[in-house]
Amino acid sequence: MHKNTPLGYWERESLLRTTNITIVGAGIVGMSTALYLRRLRPHADIRIVERHPLAAGGSSRNAGFACFGSAGEWLDDLDTLGEQGLVELVRQRAEGLRHLIDLLGEDALGLEWKGGWELFRSEDEQLAARALQALPRLNDLLQPVLKEVLSDIRPSAQDMPALQPDAARAAQLGASTAIHLPWEGMLHTGRMIAAFHRALDAAHVQRLHGVTVRGWTAEPSGSGWILDTDLAPLSTEMLAICCNGFAGDLLHDLDVRPVPNRVLVLKGQPDALPEGTYHLNRGYLYMRSLRPGEYLFGGGRHWNLDLPLSGSHNIESAWDQQLLKAAEDWIQGPLEVTHRWTGWLGVGDTREPLVGQTASGLHHAVRMGGMGVAIGTGIGHQLAHQMHSE
Repeated sequence: MHKNTPLGYWERESLLRTTNITIVGAGIVGMSTALYLRRLRPHADIRIVERHPLAAGGSSRNAGFACFGSAGEWLDDLDTLGEQGLVELVRQRAEGLRHLIDLLGEDALGLEWKGGWELFRSEDEQLAARALQALPRLNDLLQPVLKEVLSDIRPSAQDMPALQPDAARAAQLGASTAIHLPWEGMLHTGRMIAAFHRALDAAHVQRLHGVTVRGWTAEPSGSGWILDTDLAPLSTEMLAICCNGFAGDLLHDLDVRPVPNRVLVLKGQPDALPEGTYHLNRGYLYMRSLRPGEYLFGGGRHWNLDLPLSGSHNIESAWDQQLLKAAEDWIQGPLEVTHRWTGWLGVGDTREPLVGQTASGLHHAVRMGGMGVAIGTGIGHQLAHQMHSE
């Protein structure tokens, strides 16, 4: 149906009926919120509105890292958040992953506990030295938290190994230093989104894709909200904004903005990159194995290439060239780009998510800081309970 076509009686009366709860954004946070609200309010009429046929942000366009950060990243967090802040941030990520597994199951996610590594080149010698020196402190802070949270899902969690140098992996990949991240895993993003959709259908949560929300006004009676969309006005009693980096377009006072993140899939020689996930340049670059001879390489937002939301072929091409050059430094042999895309992250002045309420019946959970896979489901759990308690 074209959006300029008048709506039919049945569409207005049933498909676009007034709902108890409307969630804007069909990413991990929005879908998780809906599923947890269904458990809390089994008889509520719940709807998700999403402007993109799949998802406009990063939930379906991420690298599939089930991770909690790396030593180089955590040093920055220690500086900005302090010890307790870092512990809570990592706990939030671990609990989010646990919620995701509990909600959908490891098989549905394609989750594999292969471990991760942070790699340093000789030009990163100063950062590597700081990270190695900090390992005892980081292990003391984080190992107990991860063991506590993951002991019921992570294989061998009772004997949770510590962060440690890995000279063999460093030599294998031409790095000067490698730090093993034994708690890390990887999942299949497409299977995860499909599992979410099946769960939403089973929970009788309505999804409207391809509908853009432009704003809202309060119901004259004060009993809810009227959403201004490019399809038709939609009425709801409660409203949750879960569109991550794009939330600033709707809630202008929030410290959140969309940042592009470019990803390449590369075809190369089998076993050119051992199975697992890899963090480079404080996590601004990353790579992982996919199938034999197929690798993912992405990131580069620290290059400050200003990519418009509508995309720019010239900027995308320049970004891809830099990514491919960086990938060739790490993955041996000729590489062929087979897929390329942009995911949009939600970032702000800190990495902490924003979960709150701006008015009666108007809630939000945004700014995942590039860690939506790890924390998104936990944030959805938190938002659902916040809304249920209103």
